[in-house]
Amino acid sequence: MGVNDVSLSASALGEASSGLAKVAAEFADELGGAPTLAEFLDIIGSALPTNSAATDGTFSEPLRLKVVLTGNKPYRSDAASRVPDLDDHLFEDARDHHRVLVERMRAASGAPVTPQQFASAILQMLQSGRIVLADVKSEDIRKLTADVPKKRIARPKPGDVLAIPAGDGGCHMAVVVVLNRFGTALGLFHGTSARGRLNADLRRAPRKRPVYTDNGRVLDGTWKIVDHDDSLLALFPSDPPIYHRPNAWPGIVDTGEFGAAETADGTLRLIEPGEAREVGLLDGTYRHPVHHAAWLQKLLDDEVDRS
Repeated sequence: MGVNDVSLSASALGEASSGLAKVAAEFADELGGAPTLAEFLDIIGSALPTNSAATDGTFSEPLRLKVVLTGNKPYRSDAASRVPDLDDHLFEDARDHHRVLVERMRAASGAPVTPQQFASAILQMLQSGRIVLADVKSEDIRKLTADVPKKRIARPKPGDVLAIPAGDGGCHMAVVVVLNRFGTALGLFHGTSARGRLNADLRRAPRKRPVYTDNGRVLDGTWKIVDHDDSLLALFPSDPPIYHRPNAWPGIVDTGEFGAAETADGTLRLIEPGEAREVGLLDGTYRHPVHHAAWLQKLLDDEVDRS
């Protein structure tokens, strides 16, 4: 066992490996082929439980993972990534598996999990042979290293105002509402700002429901923290729920005749027809409010293009 390894039981490693193998299989089902190692690690690094008390607070999101193959050969892929085309549920599944993994690692070691310990656990899963990749065999993966920047941008906090670059110029504007197990909830505003500032017109046009995303594009500087204004928090729910369709988990959990709302503490509330209609559960237009940051930025640009 290496210095960065955490001693996990065979059953815990097996369960984690099976979970991530299902993520790779979902990728293949959705896009018609197994992921490359680069694509798989992109998903892994973009679905981190950064708000978990089981991690040591030094994780950058997305976490970059460097690979060394047999023969001490650095791995790289020149293929165009298909990750931006994925549905959000795949990242949600990966984040759920990661959350359980780091909690078990914390319990086993008695200390918060470091990025390199996490990378070492992922390496063991890749070497298990359960995860099918398009371009690399499991036995050829020799080393996995977490690439953590020495200089890190401060993690966003509630009340921070973000400027999200828009494809046609200017910025989409958002405020950080809360950070919880679903991710970072952003309150968004209709329209764009040419100067990347939340002007009076935008303040009068908040979107009703926040969306959840990851912190990757804040931590790498793509989305700038341009202001802090706690008064904006009153414009949005303080504990934004995610919604589940009726009969989402038959025989496991009752999500009601019209669907259910779940808050970050796990409380499930059955909803009435009016709320279901409002959020789009009745007509099938509901979009899950947990988005990979790159995908959320694309969705915002697409809305501008259609307007």
